[in-house]
This record gives sequence, structure tokens and C-alpha cells, in this order.
Amino acid sequence: MTKIKLGLPLEYKKKPQYFNAWNIGEDTASKNALIEGLLKKHKVETVLDLTCGTGSQVFFLTERGYSCTGADFSPALLEIAREKARQKNLDIRFIEGDMRTIKVGTFDAVITIFNAIGHLSKSGFAKALRNTHRNLKEGGIYVFDILNLEAMTDPVVTDLAYYIHKKIDDTQILSMQCSAINREQGILTSYDSYLIQKNANKPERSHNTFSLQLYTAEELQDILAQNGFETLSQQGMEGAEFSAKTTLNILTVARKRSNKVINRL
Repeated sequence: MTKIKLGLPLEYKKKPQYFNAWNIGEDTASKNALIEGLLKKHKVETVLDLTCGTGSQVFFLTERGYSCTGADFSPALLEIAREKARQKNLDIRFIEGDMRTIKVGTFDAVITIFNAIGHLSKSGFAKALRNTHRNLKEGGIYVFDILNLEAMTDPVVTDLAYYIHKKIDDTQILSMQCSAINREQGILTSYDSYLIQKNANKPERSHNTFSLQLYTAEELQDILAQNGFETLSQQGMEGAEFSAKTTLNILTVARKRSNKVINRL
């Protein structure tokens, strides 16, 4: 079996100044509100976002009374988040670190949103789960999402393609993406092309390929159970009831099992 390198999107890896333009959209607030509803349901007060990027969820939750800490392994994205916190006069801690290894403290909840775990291999995800377990209080919850492998039919994958034009200050960006799937390995690979023009200067062309590791709902339940968690719920990222064949993005809530329980297994 050929090993596939997963990689990262261009705006994360090489163009962090455009991260917000591609990762914060019209539906971001509604998705953040759905996440908050889950946290409220489980009486969460403290939150660690292990893949915070520029802080979309961290700021949303902080402004609604949660005590939040953000972590990410991109120094450039964290600096954008810190500058935003300064502008908003918010005292938020942002820490550089890898979700598989960073130890921050113990929290009521850990979150990793918008397919963040898909950038890890299956063994990397298992390692991240064990580390998430270490950063949670007893009975704490882990909230995350990932694309649903079972729902990735050929028409769905084809419909993921896009051609977008965005203008950011004095820069125009044309972006095109098409995707392909390897269902045997559960890998979705995206092929991106960018044309970036500042003012009327000669445009810069960039190409990037990255892959995501996808899971079925049952696979997620299994890997969670193997690494110290009990699955509490699974639903669509839009709040709809989960359907194995049609839910495109699985939003999962899992509870940390105590170390005493794990040691008896």
C-alpha cells in the first residue's frame, strides 16, 4: 500500500495572511454557535482549542463568557490571533505547540474544528487523542469534526470543486480546487491552483496538493474507545441528525474515561 503524505493547505503553510479569507465564511458564526450549544449542554466553562489557527472559535467563545486557551503549531497564525486579541483588548493565552504532544493544563473541554484531525495520519490521530485525554479534566469532553468517508460518493467529491475570486485590500486572489478520493485508504486529496495579484503587478502563480484522512462514524467510535474516550453523540456540522450515507461532516462529542477505567480494560 502506497503511503500518502497528507500535507496542509497553501494558506496555512505558505500564505498565512490569507488564512482568514479562506477559512472564515458566512457559515462560520452558525457553526461556532452550534459548538457553543454543545459546550453549554455539558456545562463547560474552560476550553482548550488545540488547533486554533487565527482564533475563530476562541474569540467567539471568549466573548460569550468561556475561559479559552488557543494552541497551534503555526507561529504566523498565532501572531495574527494575538494581534486580534490586542485589538479587542482581550486577555487570551495563545501557545505554539503540536496537538499530539503539547501539555497545557486540564480543561472542561478540548476542541479541534474544521477537519483539523484530517491532517494527521491514523496513528497521529491516536497520539493526539491520548494527548487530548491528558489535557482534560475527569469527565471532560472532546469536540471535533471530520469529513464522513461513507458519504463521499463520486458526485459529492466532484461537487467539492470550486473556482473563487476574492479581493483582500490591494490583492486579488483567484483560486481553483478539484479533489479525488482513495476510498480504500480513506484519503481525500485536493489539488489547488492560485493566481495572486497585488495591485497591477505581475500575478504570482502557486500550486499545492494536500490530503485529508477521512473516517466513517464507526471508525471514529472505535479509535476513540481505544484511546480513552466514550462517544456521546455524532451529528452533522449544520446541527442535523447524523445519517451515515448523507452527512458530509461528522461533528463528534466524546467524554474522557477515567484512567482507572482505562487501566482495567
